[in-house]
Amino acid sequence: MSLTNNRYFLLASAQLFPLTFLEPAEMAVDDPALALAREAFTSFRNGQLELAREQYTTAIQQFSDQPFFYACRSLLNMALGDEEGAFYDSQVAKSLDFNYQAFLEWVENRPIESVFLGSGIELQQILSDALEITQQFDYERTLKIYAYGRENYPNSVELLVSRGALYIWLLRYDKALSDLNQAISLDPAYAQAYLLRAKLLKGIREHEKAKADFDTSVEIQPDASIVYEERGGFLVDLKLYDEALLDFDKLVNLLPEDFYVHALRADLFEKMENWEAALHDYSKAISLNPYYSDLYAYRADMKDRLGDIVGAAQDRHMFEELEKEG
Repeated sequence: MSLTNNRYFLLASAQLFPLTFLEPAEMAVDDPALALAREAFTSFRNGQLELAREQYTTAIQQFSDQPFFYACRSLLNMALGDEEGAFYDSQVAKSLDFNYQAFLEWVENRPIESVFLGSGIELQQILSDALEITQQFDYERTLKIYAYGRENYPNSVELLVSRGALYIWLLRYDKALSDLNQAISLDPAYAQAYLLRAKLLKGIREHEKAKADFDTSVEIQPDASIVYEERGGFLVDLKLYDEALLDFDKLVNLLPEDFYVHALRADLFEKMENWEAALHDYSKAISLNPYYSDLYAYRADMKDRLGDIVGAAQDRHMFEELEKEG
């Protein structure tokens, strides 16, 4: 799977973020966006933060679809004390590729020092330790635990997939893809590997490849709710609403008592302008979770569209009351 012409993949994998604790990865590719990233990174490393920010702004003007440049400018804005600008840029980056949210959260919360304290010998203990430390945002230490695990269990598909997931959060798409490809080679029936690779491919706009992986994950685990939720969300993003509805119908059938899946389908019905179906699903979600205030606001909008002004006002009142209690 060659991605040498995919800027979403190249810019993230190159790791040319304006951060002192990251080292860039060598990308032997001649690309104008990558050249701009290198110039801005050099300015940052030379202490020319204002110049670097100007260079990122120029890059955004030329490559406005690339979340990498918004993330970089967000980091510089924060360093320069522009919190509003930092927030705006981070939101744009996340909207273009949701994986950037995990990366920016890690940058904000990572511990200053990372110490490798070792891990257990058993594979499940290694995986458990890695998960616990990941939750503490100590991703560097987690990677060391995974490296230790790889030395002792080189054929563990679960370990490869777990590390691949972490690499996605770190925007090391090149390493994530390598781990997931290897996992699939070792076990072609491991659904989670296809699902994670699909999410990576979705983020870098390789839509056909992502769709194929989503489809494979569904074929392997036809009764797993997560595969329908993820593929359905992917299809919604592509505005393939009729196909997405099939997945969300399946999701509701699998989890009929989960308010969230009804709200998810209701949101899709809104996009399809099927107000009555959306109203029905929001009502079902409320019956399952009557204390979730936002659901009343969503249902109020549907009642407005259907001419139920009194019902809409009642729902908005309920929303306000629950907000006060919260």
